[in-house]
Amino acid sequence: MNIALIALDLDDTLLSPDLSISTENAHVVREAARLGCIIVLASGRHYVSMRRYAQELGLVGLSWPMVCMNGAEVRDTDSGRVLMRTELDPGACKQVLAVLSAHGFPAQAYEDDRILVSEHNSWTEQDSRLTGAKAMLASMEELASKSRVKFVASAQPELIQKKQNDVQAALAGIARVVVSKPYFMEILPIGADKATGLAWAASMLGIERDAVMAIGDSGNDLEMVAWAAYGCAPSDARADVLEAARFVSSLPHDKDAVAELIDRLVLSQP
Repeated sequence: MNIALIALDLDDTLLSPDLSISTENAHVVREAARLGCIIVLASGRHYVSMRRYAQELGLVGLSWPMVCMNGAEVRDTDSGRVLMRTELDPGACKQVLAVLSAHGFPAQAYEDDRILVSEHNSWTEQDSRLTGAKAMLASMEELASKSRVKFVASAQPELIQKKQNDVQAALAGIARVVVSKPYFMEILPIGADKATGLAWAASMLGIERDAVMAIGDSGNDLEMVAWAAYGCAPSDARADVLEAARFVSSLPHDKDAVAELIDRLVLSQP
């Protein structure tokens, strides 16, 4: 196998439940990079919350890209410079916010190192815990005042499961809806997903699809795992991601599935 690029989802894939990178995962990722593989972090998170993991893995200073905001942005890992961005314009933002409000959802958006929220609740606090970004109250008018890369509706998983299709139907032709964690429903520009962001990054680097490995676990990883020639998943990934993956680890994400997959498909290859 000739894998030149490895794309890694963060939450529930590379990261342990305590949001750390295990010693074994970190060692194997660094070893793959040492052998010449480009490592691209690919997450629904914003750049600020991703960069600390890039720093920990030794990826800063290599001028490699990272796929942020579920593929709506590709940024330079070193500087944070935006290389590619897809946005919802203010008119689309107003429509998204109106639909979320009509279905009883609060809304949140990301700005620099802050999360702007239409109301505080336990789910927005969970987003702050995961990303390290402070949640700050903002009016619907402020949220709709400029183009946004994405919105998130944080709520009980049962409510999101019940309403996801209704929200998507109401936003048909305006935005796409994806569930990243059971309590996070993400509203993205049409055409924005991790596969699109990863394909753009790979093309920029001159790497063909058949040399790309991608590991992910959830609904926002589905397209990326299906697109990559070496699409992979931990054993505890969502059922549709497991079905899309060409390679599935025998291990769950919290038992170093990432290390097992990279060792098997990259490090152990002649």
